[in-house]
Amino acid sequence: MTKLIEEIKLGLSEAKLKNRIVMAPMTIQSAFFDGGVTQEMVDYYASRSGDAGAIIVESAFVENYGRAFPGALGINNDSKIAGLKKLATAIKAKGSKAILQIYHAGRMANGEFNGGHQPISASPVAALRDNAETPLEMTEEQIEGMIENFGHAVNRAVLAGFDGVEIHGANTYLIQQFFSPHSNRRTDKWGGDIEKRTAFPLAVLEKAKQAVASHQMTDFIIGYRFSPEEIEEPGIRFEETMYLLDKLAQSGLDYLHFSMGNYARNSIVNPEDKEPLIRKFHALKSENVAKIPVIGVGGIAQRRDADAALDHGYDIVSIGKGFLVEPTWATKAMNDEVCAEFADIAQQEALMIPTPLWEIMDYMIIDSAAEALKHQRIKELQSIEIKFEPGEYTAYGYGHNGKLPVTVSFSEDRILDILVDSSKESDGIANPAFERIPQQILDGQTLNIDVISGATVSSQAVLDGVSNAVDLAGGNSEALRCKAREAVEWSTETVEETVDVVVVGGGGAGLSAALTVLDNNKSVIVLEKFPAIGGNTVRTGGWVNAAEPRWQKDFPALAGEADYLRSIAETPESEIAQEYLSDFRALKDQLENYFLDVDSGNNYLFDSTELHLIQTYLGGKRTNLDGESIYGQYDLVHTLTSRAMESIDWLTEKGIDFNRGMVDIAVGALWRRAHKPNRPKGVEFVEKLQKHIIAQGGRIITDTRADDLIIENGQVVGINATHSNGTRYKLTTNHGVVLASGGFGANTKMLQKYNNYWNEIADDIKTTNSPALVGDGIAIGEKAGADLVGMEYIQLMPIGDPKSGALLTGLIVPPENFVFVNQQGKRFVNECESRDKLSNSFFDNGGVIYMIADEEIRKTAANTTHETIEREIEEGIIIKADSLEELAHKINVPEADLCETICRYNSYVDDGCDPEFQKSALGLKVEQAPFYATPRKPSVHHTMGGLKIDTKACVLDKHGVPIPGLYAAGEVTGGIHAGNRLGGNALIDIFTYGRIAGDSVSYRN
Repeated sequence: MTKLIEEIKLGLSEAKLKNRIVMAPMTIQSAFFDGGVTQEMVDYYASRSGDAGAIIVESAFVENYGRAFPGALGINNDSKIAGLKKLATAIKAKGSKAILQIYHAGRMANGEFNGGHQPISASPVAALRDNAETPLEMTEEQIEGMIENFGHAVNRAVLAGFDGVEIHGANTYLIQQFFSPHSNRRTDKWGGDIEKRTAFPLAVLEKAKQAVASHQMTDFIIGYRFSPEEIEEPGIRFEETMYLLDKLAQSGLDYLHFSMGNYARNSIVNPEDKEPLIRKFHALKSENVAKIPVIGVGGIAQRRDADAALDHGYDIVSIGKGFLVEPTWATKAMNDEVCAEFADIAQQEALMIPTPLWEIMDYMIIDSAAEALKHQRIKELQSIEIKFEPGEYTAYGYGHNGKLPVTVSFSEDRILDILVDSSKESDGIANPAFERIPQQILDGQTLNIDVISGATVSSQAVLDGVSNAVDLAGGNSEALRCKAREAVEWSTETVEETVDVVVVGGGGAGLSAALTVLDNNKSVIVLEKFPAIGGNTVRTGGWVNAAEPRWQKDFPALAGEADYLRSIAETPESEIAQEYLSDFRALKDQLENYFLDVDSGNNYLFDSTELHLIQTYLGGKRTNLDGESIYGQYDLVHTLTSRAMESIDWLTEKGIDFNRGMVDIAVGALWRRAHKPNRPKGVEFVEKLQKHIIAQGGRIITDTRADDLIIENGQVVGINATHSNGTRYKLTTNHGVVLASGGFGANTKMLQKYNNYWNEIADDIKTTNSPALVGDGIAIGEKAGADLVGMEYIQLMPIGDPKSGALLTGLIVPPENFVFVNQQGKRFVNECESRDKLSNSFFDNGGVIYMIADEEIRKTAANTTHETIEREIEEGIIIKADSLEELAHKINVPEADLCETICRYNSYVDDGCDPEFQKSALGLKVEQAPFYATPRKPSVHHTMGGLKIDTKACVLDKHGVPIPGLYAAGEVTGGIHAGNRLGGNALIDIFTYGRIAGDSVSYRN
């Protein structure tokens, strides 16, 4: 027997619900322009009342300028009572209690729906959402007036005949804003510590009770809806919510209503904590809270879901989407009948759903006739007997670098073999697709195969190639794409092993650490959560910064570089911070000798570890969120730059073939000092290091996500992990764990959590990062007590592809050889500037800009081939024209302005000086047709923050003390690059600190 049908008494009132089902408050956006009740609202609610214990009517604004959405319902003046009475009467006539939710949007109020009025809130802090307006801070008088507004709203609800009200203290609206430390920064009696932040919700509840008492009603219901957590930092945490609920319960109310997307939801602040919040609720609830019934909501579609929610510990279930498409949901659930979960496209009138609501619930609407035809077609295809003309057929899919040849062998009724010619494809990223996709097709004799995360383009290329070969062989590729595949069995196995070291992450930092461990005669296991190793390293341009003066002296200095060095030499020591004064003096001594050489006619590219150090250190300068200047940790930067050439030598020893014919500069690098492999992109590093690891007995386990560290007596002694098939790993270590799992550049929510500005651009910006970079290693380390540093600093790569965010498309060349122009055809920035300044200037100039170059640029184009350039011209990634005038027309910029800009720039190259933007390196002119334009837009590129480490790569706790057995390297760490990372420094960081971490963990006792 289900508990759903049981009657329940509510908190302090004499009210009871006839069963444990209520309809959740859902905005239907169908009130009159002034918030008055419309007939379609009455019809909508009446059609859903009856068997449900109560219908909770959507949020009604208590003050005229407190709307959060169009078509909002109002209870802000007495003129609304008549319409509300009609609505309450219609609900109660069928046997359900009528409860009205009341609210004010606060800073979430949209001026468009509120006569253009600026929103108000506890403090002038904007919400973390797109286009959020900074609210006005409410005065004491306004706060008192708002409390009165809630009291008047309750009074009107009583007069309108409602059985109760639900105070809306959730969904980031005004009441929650007063309780939240993010939105409430007050220092008076309404804000500050948690007790003061609780004052406003309690005052609203008290005023509501007073309004009810004035009518001498003993069965009028007062409920309270709350959001248990906020992801903002600072924000509401669950323990704080329980404090609030205890205070509300002490004051007296009738029910508490969770506001969540799923009744079984766990923490959004600590997602690795899998315990459902309702269980935490019961574990932490006070005696007062224990007396109040609690309502659960979210993910309840059928009777079994409702029963499960009650079993979890809720007293009542709140149904939202179910009532949208099944007005008699309560009846069907109590009779254990199947409830609809989608509406048919022709059902709007029958379901009495107002058009504004119908338009926003499109994800729940299906075309039943079309779906039936689709399923019928699938059944027909699955019944087809597939035959082939035996033989070998070659067809093509399209991968990263154009056509991907796929040769398939067939018998009369089977696919026998698949050979993928990946010689021209971007290996490293694509290898798992070339190995796994063909095997899965052969094993299942089906094309119903999922693409591989991190290798989607290559996966689809293989599938398309095989599909085309099937058709050439007289088969039916459409039928094979619909052929059912066998279900994958979920493993319950637990593997326990002991190894000297576990490295988490198969990118450059992790591979460097692992290989160093092996070089030190220790055993190692590398865990990589994706099917492919490489992470962000295979996506890089391959530029590795390291000062190597003996090599660089073979190359002449470019125009502008000597001026840059003179500006350093002429800097007064009084302007230099003490921490790097000695290195600055050493650099000035070197520059004196350099200028003597220059004066003697010996013009060469100058560099030194001191110049690299000072540029890296000062290049990271930014102001923090409090407006204070910040720097990276000087000792970390010093270690990085002083040991950079060690890393180059180490990589060379491991077989990396560096191009010694030129010295490159990466975008945002400030100086030419990059060592770059002859082989395109970062795959050279990944492949060579991987081969050494395997050859020396190291193990790399892919598809395996690290879950949490094993800690005993304050020391990290291992790690728990889970394979994609469910197999659990418990790996204990003799020496420790190295976290090298990367940053969080592919995790929008984490970006928003640590940087308010990010909310303004998050929905409109792509990322250059591997989808694996979601910050899970940072979360694992923090859970073990690690300190975090610089989490708010997020770097954009200015030259991302506007459509995909990808970096390595288009004509990517050293910045001395191209010109940036805006949508007016004009230069607007020094092309050799740091990435943060370039990105900001791009946004200031409309977001999308163009890289302009000429035919000579092909000679310096990085990470590409002539075939790729031609394909990207065909695809529109690169725009080609035979004249600047034609190019201007194609990119829709003024011809005269573009031509004048390029002419002026060419004169600067001739003169060796850029008086407009002081470009430090002037290389090629733009004068040889054809001409090229590559559209570019900033993409998320690098997160500077992460685990705090010392110069031995030991992870530090919040007291600055190393956590025994825990090390970290690469983008998972913070403090090296401070607020801005210079181009070319990421790879030298991962290889240098990867090696340091490998050494440190190897020799730990």
